[in-house]
Amino acid sequence: MKNVVVIFGGESCEHDVSVITGVLTLNAIDRSIYNPIPIYVGKNGKWYTHERMNDVSIFQNINVKNLDEVVTLPADNNLYLLKRGKLKSLGEVHSVVNCCHGGEGEGGGLAGVFKISNIPCTSSSLFALSTAMDKEFTKLVLNGIGVSCLPCVRITRDGFYLKREIALDTVKNKLGFPAIIKPSKLGSSIGISVVQNETELEKGLVLAFSYDEKVIVEKALVGFREINCGVYKTCGVVIASDCEEVVVSGDMLTFGDKYQSPTQKEFPAKLDEEISEKIKQTAKNIYKKLGFSGVIRIDFLLCNNEIFVNEINSIPGSLSYYLFCKTTLNFCTFLTSLIEESVDDFRAISQNKKSFKSGVLNISSCKTKG
Repeated sequence: MKNVVVIFGGESCEHDVSVITGVLTLNAIDRSIYNPIPIYVGKNGKWYTHERMNDVSIFQNINVKNLDEVVTLPADNNLYLLKRGKLKSLGEVHSVVNCCHGGEGEGGGLAGVFKISNIPCTSSSLFALSTAMDKEFTKLVLNGIGVSCLPCVRITRDGFYLKREIALDTVKNKLGFPAIIKPSKLGSSIGISVVQNETELEKGLVLAFSYDEKVIVEKALVGFREINCGVYKTCGVVIASDCEEVVVSGDMLTFGDKYQSPTQKEFPAKLDEEISEKIKQTAKNIYKKLGFSGVIRIDFLLCNNEIFVNEINSIPGSLSYYLFCKTTLNFCTFLTSLIEESVDDFRAISQNKKSFKSGVLNISSCKTKG
């Protein structure tokens, strides 16, 4: 039986949503092939495990003192139980299913940890994750490969509080109103606001800066449609889902719309075939050119037949299984595909040479004289 870690939670505003994705994934894994091991990343950043982590209700008032702390080590693909300063191996890890939304889980930190520990992971590389996590960097990279994004104004927290009037004037002169303010490294619509005038702009920036040290401000589109497309890779082939349309009732899709009340969705979206194909092809190109792996979801804005990438969700909610699977049984098969693809990718990378006989350390001129 292969040990597969499912990691979720984390020091992130999206902690609770991540727990839902993690528990869903734990219950969907094929237990005839894998032994799933849950790792809950607490709000304190430590890793915990417990055999009863397959129910969301457990996390409503969780006490981490009742959980077992676990760790990994460099160049060692085992998972270890940490108790009273001693380590006990829980076995080798076949792969990790990353279900952490936001924070270091989605930003690349965890990917780096597992890479150092020689453990395959279903999420993307550090570069792809960190690029997708920062909305400003996403735009810079996508513009570099010819993908359309909305122009933005970048404002830092220090810059805003030191030169507030300059920041406000820059937005007014370059974008005008209405405008939309977004914390640069946050998801789930947290800290986002649509503003209609300078007073609302100032309040919206103060709110956004409470969540992030950098924000972007975009010109808010009117009469747009929000279209989502999932992408993943199996057996080396990149596959795009059908397009999904999320019906936005107001100026934007809020956190409540996404997670606390039913949101109307059209799947497949009713789109002109040419537009639909263009979105799917763009999504696949982004996946390939930026070196993504695992499953991602790209959110597009469609306005007057123009297509703009809104953001890239490198670890989407529920792993976007619903865009590819009709039932939870299909999700089980989908997860197996993600897990084994991560192992294949890891083996391919492991074939790269990691040493080089340079002879530099033997050069006598490098020696210091006494």
